[in-house]
Amino acid sequence: MNYHFYVGNDNGNSEHDIIVDGKLIQQPNVNCAVDSLPWSEEQSPESFIKNLQEQLVVTIDSPATRPGMYYVGKFALESGEILDNLQIGIDLKSEMDLPIINTLAQISAVAVQKAYEDEKKVPDHIELEVDMATALPVTQHTDENAARFEKRFMSGTHHVTVHLGIHRVAVKIVFSFAKVVPEATPVIFTLQKDSEGNWREGEIFQAFTETYGIDKKFNGSFFKDKRILHVDIGDGSTEYPITEGNKFLRQFVHGSHHGIGYAIEEALNDFNRLIHLPDSPRQFFSDVVKNPKHKYHARALKTLKRPLEMQARQIMQNVKRQLTKARNEIDVICVYGGGSIIMEPILNPLLKELCDEREIKLFYVPELYAVQLNAMGLDAFVRGKIFEALKNKAAQPV
Repeated sequence: MNYHFYVGNDNGNSEHDIIVDGKLIQQPNVNCAVDSLPWSEEQSPESFIKNLQEQLVVTIDSPATRPGMYYVGKFALESGEILDNLQIGIDLKSEMDLPIINTLAQISAVAVQKAYEDEKKVPDHIELEVDMATALPVTQHTDENAARFEKRFMSGTHHVTVHLGIHRVAVKIVFSFAKVVPEATPVIFTLQKDSEGNWREGEIFQAFTETYGIDKKFNGSFFKDKRILHVDIGDGSTEYPITEGNKFLRQFVHGSHHGIGYAIEEALNDFNRLIHLPDSPRQFFSDVVKNPKHKYHARALKTLKRPLEMQARQIMQNVKRQLTKARNEIDVICVYGGGSIIMEPILNPLLKELCDEREIKLFYVPELYAVQLNAMGLDAFVRGKIFEALKNKAAQPV
């Protein structure tokens, strides 16, 4: 089987949001190296296909990372094994193995599912050609770091074995082109256009248009010439880039080590004490917070309240700093990212007051879209004319 995939890849500190061949995958961004398969008895390989992302085990042989067998995502998180994750505020994503391993694993899993869907049988071998757009935090995105990260994907062939029980599927991946952009900037594409390339409309803008009494015919064309201060709240960092139309304004690069992950780390000891555990990973706490039905949800929120307020205040200080630097010449402050959801009750009123005072509109992206915006933007970018032009330029001999 031979396929060509477009991939929009948002490697977050806490969650991996990746769109492979139009399919959105959301998994905890963790893995663990293991010595053997978790299954011994014969299970039919077909039984793994549907929920492959939930039980993903791969062996990787790649020039970009150390070879080995890995549990990936949710399966790693629930395995009880020692986890590898991105250390917030410490790790440079471009140098880490984790984003490479998890990206290769998720792309391979989608390839196996697609081949099964097309052929109605489990494949033995798949060859993939991939065009990919991914991102680095604005504070880590330099030409050198971006080029190094791109090169890790593009230099050589990556061999991935996807384990369906004791059945193996060999997946060979070649990246024909990978482009690394600053995080948050792909969102300008998402705000304007949908996946079909039409002006974006609908529910995502409903609260925004109601707040400002904007015409019901409102669509994404509103943002095409606007100066936007982005507040992309992640796990380990918040990015505050400013864009104008489709341009990223380099002179306003700013990011800070604030985010939901710091609040969680501060709350983690209290949380573990309340639930009688000696320790638990940050991602477990994160999952409990996101799930209102979890038996520990109320306790998690209780321990998180004060640290969250502290993080929100720090983010407000950084927003004010950017506004001062831009002389308040901002049309819209746009807030999104995984951390924006849980911070919304604290941060939204603070930002709304600030925006009203300085004659700026506030677009606090609804929960349904807040986490996906970067991946959606990267997916739109990888399929667009700018990416194609960059790819053609890179292919020309110097």
